[in-house]
Amino acid sequence: MTTLHRHLILLLASLPAATLCGALLGGSNGALTALSLTLALWLIRHLIQIARLQHWLANPKLRHIPQSSGLWQDIYDTLLRQAKTRKKRKQKLTQTLQRFTRAAETLPDGIIILDPHKRIDWMNRLAADHLHLQDSDRGNILPNLVRHPEFHRLLQQPREHTHTLKLTLPHSKQPRRTLQLILTPFDENDQLLISQDISSAEQLDASRTAFVANVSHELRTPLTVINGFLETFADHPDLPAAQRREFTALMQQEGRRMLNLLNDLLTLARLEAPGSDSPAQPLNLSRLVETVAGEARNLSQNRHHIHTDIAPGLWINGYDSDLHSALGNLVSNAVRYTPAGGDIRIRLTHDNHAQQATFAVEDSGPGIAAEHLPHLTERFYRVDAGRSRNSGGTGLGLAISKHALARHHTRLEIDSRLHQGSTFSVRFATLIPPPDKPNT
Repeated sequence: MTTLHRHLILLLASLPAATLCGALLGGSNGALTALSLTLALWLIRHLIQIARLQHWLANPKLRHIPQSSGLWQDIYDTLLRQAKTRKKRKQKLTQTLQRFTRAAETLPDGIIILDPHKRIDWMNRLAADHLHLQDSDRGNILPNLVRHPEFHRLLQQPREHTHTLKLTLPHSKQPRRTLQLILTPFDENDQLLISQDISSAEQLDASRTAFVANVSHELRTPLTVINGFLETFADHPDLPAAQRREFTALMQQEGRRMLNLLNDLLTLARLEAPGSDSPAQPLNLSRLVETVAGEARNLSQNRHHIHTDIAPGLWINGYDSDLHSALGNLVSNAVRYTPAGGDIRIRLTHDNHAQQATFAVEDSGPGIAAEHLPHLTERFYRVDAGRSRNSGGTGLGLAISKHALARHHTRLEIDSRLHQGSTFSVRFATLIPPPDKPNT
């Protein structure tokens, strides 16, 4: 039996009892008075409970629910359970929303939810960064915030379909950024705008295209020369021996150019490949610089005044062949580009206090204009293309030096002024004791 049933039975039982008592005390008038008084008391009690309930419902911050008995206590208990259930559900929804927000913030793409009027309902930080928006822009109309004709045309496309756009947005304080935008239906009337930063991919594609074009150009010239001489040999089998030797020597020279280019390309590809590092080994830096200086003298053939100042006994952890290529390219460039009779200084100095070593190549050559300095380590970049080819350079030497030095956690520093010579230096921050001596 429920509380409501018991409550009704008690009410039905009390009414005849009150009527009987009233009749015994005052006859029919007493019976009616007793019945009316009983109903009034019941009504007053329920009105009081209703008032208490209304007060509690109007003040949700009240911690304690009204206390009563019987039916009203059951009502209060039921409402309290429902309130606790709603609170738990609200907490769970809040936690779910917070998890969704955190997940959306960690996505690699920007996300904006647009209402039917193109207002921003919600966006993550990456979307705000992509489109240069602020948190205060939420609730505003997106086309009014991003003023770009192609972007506006994208937002005007039919809502029922998915549309894409590649867009480059300029910015006064940031580099130009290329975005891939995807506008797709979301929910009933809303739309989802997804932004992806493809600037790096675009730069990589442009760099790859330029690289292929440069390689093709570099290979085309020697191949054209070789094919031209081969056609001459085929058309004129009776060429004089001296002329045949001259043409053969030129073909061999162009063949060596192609072989050097291919070797440099393979070296550069190996240095740029991720995960290709093997463990570094103890390396006698002083001996390596002496070797490089000897190669410079052989390349110069007494056409320059080469001075050396090499601190002995300096060791680092490194990669012999890569560092040899890096330092050798710096020295060979100094020899190639310094006019005959010029001075070249090769130094390896030791900072005892900081336990650092500095390698430097200084020449008295023509120097390099300031606008060229930031681009010297780019692949195939030449200050003077014709002169570089005539000197036997492939245009990859400084790019190889850059990547080889990066494997040794250092970088190339260039100081050059036009008509005043150049200095290429490298600082090695961590020296090690010679392997045959204990670490004291």
